[in-house]
Amino acid sequence: MLASIKGFWKVYRYGDLYMVLAALAAQSINISVGFCQGFSAVLLPQYTLEHPALTFEQSSWIASLGVISNPAGALLGGLLVDAVGRRLMLQSVLLPNLLGWLVIAFSESYVFLCVGRFITGFTIGMSTASYIYVAEITTPERRGVLSALGPGLVSTGIFIVYSLGAVVHWRKVAAICAGVSLLTPFLMYFVPESPLWLASKGRMKEAYAAMFWLRQNNNTAQQELVEFTKGRSGNEMTLRQKLSLFKRRSVLKPFALLMGFFLFQELSGIYVILYYAVDFFKSVGTSVNEFTASVIVGGVRVLMGAAGACLINSFRRRALAATSGLLLGAAMLGAAVCDSLDGPPLAKLACVLLHVSFSMVGFLQLPWIMSGELYPQDIRGLMSGATACCAYLLIFLNIKTYPQLEYYLTSNGTLYLFGICALFGAAYCFLFLPETKGKTLAEIMKQFDEEKKEADPETGCEKKPSAMDAREVSPERCREVYRQSCDMDHK
Repeated sequence: MLASIKGFWKVYRYGDLYMVLAALAAQSINISVGFCQGFSAVLLPQYTLEHPALTFEQSSWIASLGVISNPAGALLGGLLVDAVGRRLMLQSVLLPNLLGWLVIAFSESYVFLCVGRFITGFTIGMSTASYIYVAEITTPERRGVLSALGPGLVSTGIFIVYSLGAVVHWRKVAAICAGVSLLTPFLMYFVPESPLWLASKGRMKEAYAAMFWLRQNNNTAQQELVEFTKGRSGNEMTLRQKLSLFKRRSVLKPFALLMGFFLFQELSGIYVILYYAVDFFKSVGTSVNEFTASVIVGGVRVLMGAAGACLINSFRRRALAATSGLLLGAAMLGAAVCDSLDGPPLAKLACVLLHVSFSMVGFLQLPWIMSGELYPQDIRGLMSGATACCAYLLIFLNIKTYPQLEYYLTSNGTLYLFGICALFGAAYCFLFLPETKGKTLAEIMKQFDEEKKEADPETGCEKKPSAMDAREVSPERCREVYRQSCDMDHK
């Protein structure tokens, strides 16, 4: 008991408590993301019973329209997150989220239902700003676990909507989702803007106030800001200048690596089980009721999401991703073999649950987390949005083509395909994935720097010789730089 109190006091004293609260406020948007992603799994079975004439093609559009607008939302979010800030961006997600759920709840036709699904899809795309915010406000030691809260809360949202869908009509579920959409704007009102974004805009006084709120330590706040601003020109880049940076190796290489990771993630069947949970279990043929099985999957995702958040803080990213891919691939191949040999239905369900479990400890969350870590500060929002846009296009193609894929390959063939692709993905992660665990954002950038000379990893500009090393920044020097920044703000 005494050790617990002492541990809590340590967190409070050194500012981690405020950092955790800010990260939770930003990541709360992912509960709504989980609602959007899991809703089609409970909507389609109920809606099909109400409208028996619903065609195969129409049902696939209901599922995939929640994804098709994700890329547009990600691109829009990527542009706005650099222009208006991370905090305001997360608050503005309320608009498409609330509107979309209300359209669904009060829809009287198939067309309005599709329109509502399309609008809520913007929420998923724009929500990637939460990973940028968390990456910028956290210390390297806490960044992994706090970033992993995002996928964990997505799983929580999915579990809630699966559970509600098993006992409540889909219109009431949509109304509940609309009410929850108010949560993130309310929580973000009480936390500061990203201090790194404020500093990049030259608003040093506000940046210091935000950093002090997060760290609760004057010297630490000043030192972090001095290190961030060291060597920066202070001139804000135009959109055209940002786009020109896309040709740099420090931008192209992480983009290509993340796209490869996302491709194997989609081909491993993670999102198919998510969007088609009830229908998937029905086609695979388990002895458990499909709705019950989907709720079990939702609960497993929540528990393993929490386990994944702990593991991501203890193991290196590359090893975790490769191990996760290897295990989930083996689990899916186990389900395929069991199906081929007409094994017991419960064995197939167990293999699918293992697939879901292993995906939550690396393969699912890591590419989303790393999209907020791998890009330079001046282009981080734009490139994170572009990365999410391409990832959501892959998810859309996966969700839209799954019914046809299952028709041509049969459910057994798709299980084999998912398992083999997951194994290839594990090999890809082991060979090519960059390591980011325990590194500052500046240190991560150095891995992709095309110049051998010492350069500022955030901007790509050559460092000027300086006697002040990051590990030897004196409090007096920090205060001097801070006073100079405030004077500039005043002028």
